Amino acid sequence: MTAAPVLDTEALRRLGDDLGDAEILGGFLRRFLALLEQRIERLERSLTAHDHESWMDAVLSLKTSSAQAGARALSELAARVEKAAERPPSPSWTAWCTSTGRCEGLRLLRDVAAETARQLRLFLDQLRPAGPAT
Repeated sequence: MTAAPVLDTEALRRLGDDLGDAEILGGFLRRFLALLEQRIERLERSLTAHDHESWMDAVLSLKTSSAQAGARALSELAARVEKAAERPPSPSWTAWCTSTGRCEGLRLLRDVAAETARQLRLFLDQLRPAGPAT
């Protein structure tokens, strides 16, 4: 199975076309970036508290917001996490964490989120209109 690209730039272009304004698209993506860390932290808190309902709500929020923002790899990873955690009281949703307390699954989500943020910032830089030619 091949890994999904971090960004679906075609989906971002379509979204920009639908919105009709690069500035509106930029604002949407900047809001997504501003909330991304909070969404990951909410997953961490839910897992630490063993709160399955909050975990599912947080992972769904991450999955859907990522899909809307063209963050394809993050959305697909969140979908896999959601599927693994569907049926409580199965321990599968907490099985991501090792007995040492290190959570490899959340580390992976953090890594993909960081790369997503980096690539979205580059995409946003390309949205900015070039200054006047001199």
